[in-house]
Amino acid sequence: MTKKKFMVLTMILFAFCLFSTTMNTKVFAESEDNVITKGVFIDSIDIGGMTADEAEQAVKDYVDNLKSKKVVVSVDADKETITLDDLEYNYKDNNYIEEALVIGKSGNLIKRYKELKDTEESNLVYKLEFSVNDDKIKKFVKKKLSDYDIKAENATVKRVNGEFQYTDHKIGRKVEVDQTVETIKNAIFNNWNQQDLELSAVVVDDNPKYTKEMVEKCNTVLGTFSTTYTTSSADRAGNLANGARLINNTVLYPGDVFSAYEKLTPFTTENGYFEAGAYANGKVVDSIGGGACQVTTTLYNSVLLSELEIVERSAHSMTIGYVDLSRDAAIAGTWKDLKFKNNSDSPILIEAYTYDRTITFNVWGNETRDTKSRKIKFETVILDEKQPGKDVITEDKTKPTSYVVTTQAAHIGYTAELYKIVYEDGVEVSRTRVNKSIYNPSPRYITVGTKVEEPPKEDPKDDSKDDSTKNPNKPTPEGDNPDDLNDTTTGDNNDINNNSEDYDITNDENNTDSNVDIEI
Repeated sequence: MTKKKFMVLTMILFAFCLFSTTMNTKVFAESEDNVITKGVFIDSIDIGGMTADEAEQAVKDYVDNLKSKKVVVSVDADKETITLDDLEYNYKDNNYIEEALVIGKSGNLIKRYKELKDTEESNLVYKLEFSVNDDKIKKFVKKKLSDYDIKAENATVKRVNGEFQYTDHKIGRKVEVDQTVETIKNAIFNNWNQQDLELSAVVVDDNPKYTKEMVEKCNTVLGTFSTTYTTSSADRAGNLANGARLINNTVLYPGDVFSAYEKLTPFTTENGYFEAGAYANGKVVDSIGGGACQVTTTLYNSVLLSELEIVERSAHSMTIGYVDLSRDAAIAGTWKDLKFKNNSDSPILIEAYTYDRTITFNVWGNETRDTKSRKIKFETVILDEKQPGKDVITEDKTKPTSYVVTTQAAHIGYTAELYKIVYEDGVEVSRTRVNKSIYNPSPRYITVGTKVEEPPKEDPKDDSKDDSTKNPNKPTPEGDNPDDLNDTTTGDNNDINNNSEDYDITNDENNTDSNVDIEI
């Protein structure tokens, strides 16, 4: 190389270095300003050349636009809409802007220059991470989408004019809440084009628990029982007929619990009841619905014969005449109720009717018991007897001394137990106590007249002085047991065939009459 060429090359290198130094000084001077270098993005937002405040506002505007997008969820032809903002859609905290501000502002000149050039040429993209409130999504699905659920309908059965009528089951639909929540979240977080979202809820068939084939098995009488009320007043007879009407065709699916109180109340004239005799604090009174206890008692015995599970039963405070001791079931206020459970594997139907002053309950179901070799019967055992106290006498000043009326007969008190006895091939194999009942004694109540009758004056013109015409007109003592508490049992089906397991349903160990509710 000649000396002249060397000098030319040296001058070129010097000029290049001088130019580079000048350019680098200018670039780094600009980078020291409070702005973000070119080529920096947050998601699709170009924040290059922005200050921190400008970048924060740009990100806010971007996210606010995303929050305004709608989520439209279909349930077949129906749709419900909610915005992402309502679902608390937002980005997670980060320090992207702070990081972007320091790019190209630390290290030596060469390092800074390289960072600036690399960012500008290749772009640096920060990805926002988003979240939603899962509870908000679930609430939306439950409150809005589940409104479009169509509940499945079990097949059912009823008795009309002595014939069974079966209705078919219906398949419904329901929104699967958890799966639909996940579907919404996946649509938001996976490959979303940042436009309004449209998707379908996860819908499945809601199958009924009991089909027509199942309820058609309810075709056999499991237990039947009747009591009569031949001496009852028309109003009390009306109450028994009304109670039978309210309970008739009740269907209990396996596991269902029957409550007589829920079926029979309210005891009002609007609900079909009349005023008739009832027990209250050891006395017989008139009450709307009087006679309902005979309804529940008759039902109780049919349930015992069906061998269903007795959940709750209470004895009357005093004895009644239409069933044996411990075979009654009182209803009073909310503290004495008859409850039993369908503990079988098939639906049962309760049929109730009145005819010729007799009330009958039939419990229909699927007979699975041994009807040939196994029989049951119920037996009352009296443990104790208490005689009533002295007569309670009420004086009536408006009635003559010859007036004597028994307004309420005396009641003997008893402690009794009911036993269920099972026979197989005529041999007793078990004896189980069903309940223990306590009946309070009650004295006789008598009303007597206290008005002294004046003797008839003699007619001075009457010479015969014949006393044979005198007639005190003494009334015949009247009133004994009220007609609504003294009727008798008819159609007691004590012996039936079955094969269910023995169980102890004793639940009335300490019956007391401290409450004042009326036993009707």
